[in-house]
Amino acid sequence: MKNIHSVTDKALYDALNQKQITLNEIQDLFLERGTIICKKTPRKELARNYSRMTHDYYEYQKIATLLGGQTRTEKITCVRIETGIDKKGIIDAAEKLKKEITGQDDYCKIIVDGPRVLINIRYLSTNYGKSDFKQAINKEALIEIEPLDDGYSIRRPDNENLDDYEGLLLGHISAIQNEQADDSNLDLKLNEISLSHNTSADVRTLFFDKLIRTLDGYELLDVTDAYVYHPKPETIEAEDGNTETGVHVSRASLRG
Repeated sequence: MKNIHSVTDKALYDALNQKQITLNEIQDLFLERGTIICKKTPRKELARNYSRMTHDYYEYQKIATLLGGQTRTEKITCVRIETGIDKKGIIDAAEKLKKEITGQDDYCKIIVDGPRVLINIRYLSTNYGKSDFKQAINKEALIEIEPLDDGYSIRRPDNENLDDYEGLLLGHISAIQNEQADDSNLDLKLNEISLSHNTSADVRTLFFDKLIRTLDGYELLDVTDAYVYHPKPETIEAEDGNTETGVHVSRASLRG
């Protein structure tokens, strides 16, 4: 974490009560201070005693790493661009993006995998609406650029940080396209499917129903019964009014 302040004992107490931090990890925290604990001691009592101690930056960073290490898999979004620039132009655009990312003290590496160009990014994601130890989390993401018949497809995780990086990348691609065509008025054509503007559940269902029925090479089978079991949602964080719940489906079956 780049600029972490001294958190309160309440924030530290709440952090140690999260299930993401195991009892073995709490035991290690005490052991670093020369204290041996009993595993039968209640977690709340251990958290209360530990939060009363004085702590330094490195202990805050270690606890923040334990809480931020189990990030959820993010959804993937894709946009298609129509452009005539070659692979070298795409790499040049990626190099310009890399220069901007590394200028912010983040990590970026460009990988050429056959016809594809991959941009690996490690960055710091901030969310000040979360608890003190979850406001800044180190993340890693991959931007995949793959050639198509009339352009390229760009795949990336669907979050605000990667949306900004994609915007910068598209700006560089557009500039290189105009430079190669010697025309500053060319616009980069984007093809993107989005249902965010439509809140009707019926329309969204109709879209996916038509999509499934028109897939080439697949035969549609009727399902007469569907069964899904999952336990009660587990509270991941519950402090300052911010509660996140995660659902884990343990069993699913289809009959038809």
